[in-house]
Amino acid sequence: MTNPRSRDDILELATRAKQAVHTPSSFMTELLIQQQQYTCLHWLCHFNILTRIPIPPSSISYHDLAKTTNVPESSLRAVTRMVMTTGFLHEPTPDHVSHSALSAPFIQDPHLMTWMLHMVNHTVPFMNGFIRATEKFGPSQKAAETAFNVAFNTDLAYFPYLKSKPELEREFDAYMQSQSKAHGGAKVEHLLDGFDWASLRDRALVVDDQATPIANARKQKSTSPDDIWRRTELQEHDFFGPQNIKGADVYLLRMIIHDWPDDKAVVILQRLAQAMGPQSRILIMDMVIPAPGAGPVLAEAALREKDLCMRQVFNAKERETGDWYALVGKVSSKPGLRIKGIIRRPDGCQHSVIEVVLDGNGVNGVAR
Repeated sequence: MTNPRSRDDILELATRAKQAVHTPSSFMTELLIQQQQYTCLHWLCHFNILTRIPIPPSSISYHDLAKTTNVPESSLRAVTRMVMTTGFLHEPTPDHVSHSALSAPFIQDPHLMTWMLHMVNHTVPFMNGFIRATEKFGPSQKAAETAFNVAFNTDLAYFPYLKSKPELEREFDAYMQSQSKAHGGAKVEHLLDGFDWASLRDRALVVDDQATPIANARKQKSTSPDDIWRRTELQEHDFFGPQNIKGADVYLLRMIIHDWPDDKAVVILQRLAQAMGPQSRILIMDMVIPAPGAGPVLAEAALREKDLCMRQVFNAKERETGDWYALVGKVSSKPGLRIKGIIRRPDGCQHSVIEVVLDGNGVNGVAR
């Protein structure tokens, strides 16, 4: 099935049906199963076993696979068969394993494997450090007092820590690129519907960001024939400092604000407000978490997973509608800022587009 809407509808109906018939016993059993399924998948990743399993129609015996990967054959068989209960991998013949329709893409698409390795090596350890971080740091909003700090045993905040570990920084950059390629909910296409970009057709574009994203963009610019790059200037910029581009039509913040707690996010918006002209606007492409139970449960769960990840890594958060209005209202520039509208995320997308203007240039509201 290739229609994302149909697929999501089926998954949503199946989830709600399962929730409706669960008993406490079946609920607990499923939680234990899911924990073992994840642990077994982590085990396969840790020992680099997935890349040694062939794509159909080929297969490999457990005996040969265990010998190749230097793991106990009995454990390999038990782990692999547990993962198979998710539809990931399969046995085409007795005692032989091959990739399934679900698992094969993780070998064929490096972005999917990057996503999986980031999950097992980073995201889940952050989750596991959450309880200890709460015990140790309480309600702290400091960037270096998080579950990440507990999990990685460091006093550095996340981004400075990555800077001190070039290999990890490269892994993180690869993960961020994988999200724009492999994660349907994180793709940038929704942004095209959130603003009349054609109105800027004859304008120059300036992209400023931290050093690594700008370096990646310069590589893409040097090899791309697209005319838009001819009108694009790339420059490094610290968004906590003054914005030197004054009176721009649009200041775009895509997946930026969610990395920061309110006090830091206000500074970012404050710097842009100081640079804005009467016709300027800020476009924020970020998540807007729905009220509990207000929409599909799986879509809500995906957004809340990201919210918890932001808390565990940055002491930041994803925001509900009221949080966004409150945040924008904290900007103390004169004139201040206000939300002109929120364009809700379409099916399959995790991000909304929030249009922010100088106070007096629009009417607060929620768009389609």
